[in-house]
Amino acid sequence: MSENLRNFTKALYGMDAVVQRVPAGAWDNDSPCVGWTARDVVAHQVGVLDGVTHMARGNEMIRPSPPADVSDPLAVWARGRDEVLEALDQPGALQHEGQYWFGPMSIDGLIGIVQWDPLTHTWDLGEATGVEAVLDESLAQLSYDRISSMRETLMAMKLIGEAVDVPAEAGIVSRYLGLVGRDPG
Repeated sequence: MSENLRNFTKALYGMDAVVQRVPAGAWDNDSPCVGWTARDVVAHQVGVLDGVTHMARGNEMIRPSPPADVSDPLAVWARGRDEVLEALDQPGALQHEGQYWFGPMSIDGLIGIVQWDPLTHTWDLGEATGVEAVLDESLAQLSYDRISSMRETLMAMKLIGEAVDVPAEAGIVSRYLGLVGRDPG
């Protein structure tokens, strides 16, 4: 297992820990993502996972597209999580090369970048639903370093918002969240 796959898997299971504890009545709560509910956050994340799944199976790049039916967010999440992990576990999947969302790279390189998305949306989902989201500090540091070097590109793609000022002495999780436009309070 590559380091990128370990980190991506850790980010997915961090989000899974929040998804599994969302109260049934909280799925339509507003999230920190403007215009999105908690249900929309899961739909977006599954769309990203479906895109990675498609590409990991040796297919051409596709844009993330949320599933049409998210009436059962737990089932939609479980399907997306399990399918991406199964696709990434296939022999040679991580070595597939292609033109992906952030340029030419391998699937291993892609998930090395994309792991920031479930990490961030774990926090968003927790904020929306009142479920405590504990973000892994090592993933936050890795994401902070990667996003810092790609910030302008990600802003242009409208994948992250304007940075929020966070005190320099704040922990890495708060600094990371501020970097991607979240106010960790």
